[in-house]
Amino acid sequence: MWRFAGRVSVALGVLVVSTGVVAAPAAAAQGVTVQITEVNGRFEAGAAPAELTVVASKRTRECIKVRWSLVVRVQDMSLDQITIDRREETGSFPVDTRTSGAEARLTDERLDPGTLCRNRRVTARYTIAFDDDATGGRVTLRVEAYDARDELLESDTTTRNVRGDAPPSPSPTPSQEQAAADPTEEAEAPVAGGGVGEPITPAAGSGGSGLLPVGLAVGGMMVFLGLTLLLRARSKLLRAPPGRRSGPRGAWQDTSARTIRERR
Repeated sequence: MWRFAGRVSVALGVLVVSTGVVAAPAAAAQGVTVQITEVNGRFEAGAAPAELTVVASKRTRECIKVRWSLVVRVQDMSLDQITIDRREETGSFPVDTRTSGAEARLTDERLDPGTLCRNRRVTARYTIAFDDDATGGRVTLRVEAYDARDELLESDTTTRNVRGDAPPSPSPTPSQEQAAADPTEEAEAPVAGGGVGEPITPAAGSGGSGLLPVGLAVGGMMVFLGLTLLLRARSKLLRAPPGRRSGPRGAWQDTSARTIRERR
């Protein structure tokens, strides 16, 4: 039994180690580091395009080619309000763009013109612009570097707040329109909280009395005491001698003794 358990433990250990080796990123073997070095400009609606610069470096001697991929994720705004351009020294670099919900991925259609070697870096640049009517929100940018076999080498991420136009005021609800049309109707009490990111706490209700719970508690105690007294009295009756009964005035009388006339 112990031998079987030992063999199973060894097999599991080998499986875990082999899985970790297979799942290790290619960057561990090729010594690649990716870092966002510059984020210049304003992340603001209508402002000049901001610039993002990312650099890949290598510690080992083998030279490799790199393909860049930028993942953009937005919050409280729309991807349609952002324009991103992948730039090289010769101008715009062609990318394949795919979107899914609040996330978009821009992947280079070709490998980067530069070659990544030891003591030699490869740089990618992006420009990010926001429409004039873009609403405020947050944008997360993750830049990933892949090798020629499309294996992930390394990545780096940055998050920036976007300053935009004030969001449009919400249209009035039917109840609000009715309240505005009928000024004599009393408005409902406001609800505490309700700010952005704040919990909504209902306002304390008016009216009612705290005497009802107290009365219920006292009544319950009285019922409990009454039941206790009845049970104790019943217990005493059951423990009394069979020849003794209670008289009309509550005194005990002995009914076993008979008069001489009754005996005759």
